[in-house]
Amino acid sequence: MERGTASGGASLLKEFHPVQTLQQVENYTALSERASEYLLAVIRSKPDAVICLATGATPLLTYHYLVEKIHQQQVDVSQLTFVKLDEWVDLPLTMPGTCETFLQQHIVQPLGLREDQLISFRSEEINETECERVTNLIARKGGLDLCVLGLGKNGHLGLNEPGENLQPACHISQLDARTQQHEMLKTAGRPVTRGITLGLKDILNAREVLLLVTGEGKQDATERFLTAKVSTSIPASFLWLHNHFTCMIDEICRH
Repeated sequence: MERGTASGGASLLKEFHPVQTLQQVENYTALSERASEYLLAVIRSKPDAVICLATGATPLLTYHYLVEKIHQQQVDVSQLTFVKLDEWVDLPLTMPGTCETFLQQHIVQPLGLREDQLISFRSEEINETECERVTNLIARKGGLDLCVLGLGKNGHLGLNEPGENLQPACHISQLDARTQQHEMLKTAGRPVTRGITLGLKDILNAREVLLLVTGEGKQDATERFLTAKVSTSIPASFLWLHNHFTCMIDEICRH
């Protein structure tokens, strides 16, 4: 796939993808509240849903609200399966800045999930066979019902980094210089240059996709994403090809 844009802008996409929605909200709190309601609705409609989760500051409050609602409303989560979207390579999973630690602290433990309810990448001494293991586990569950994503400052999705070419399948990626400075890696104590991630094909195969756009330093990526022009220089733009895509964006990213 060469760097460039796909023909057809927002009007063409709207014609073929009537369930795409762009929701602008006032702030991070309002975005998180609305996103948690979206997640809860999916869980209520499909108690055995398979849900892929991003990590980091963007979805943190969403997950907090979701856990609160599940407990308050006594929602059964015993049949759910969660999938870790990505992970830093060569960091022990128990370190504070890993995606594993994030999900354990904010989803798995608060909800009292069983070990088999999280499909998770390993992080050490791995190769492409780890991708096969994870994608096979997802396939056995019937595929992803929902993928929850955040927009990276460089326009990445998961650890699908911008470049001349993109790998569609799950893969081990070389991290962009900006990603190597990610807030989650501040406590790593060592350089982290690789990640393992579901690919754009895996993400686009999800039955629904929810993209959360919030946070400082994302105005440029947001502006480019909102053109609805598909380009390898901004991997998030490929979400415009999905037929059940919701984007929630707060004011800080629009200005």
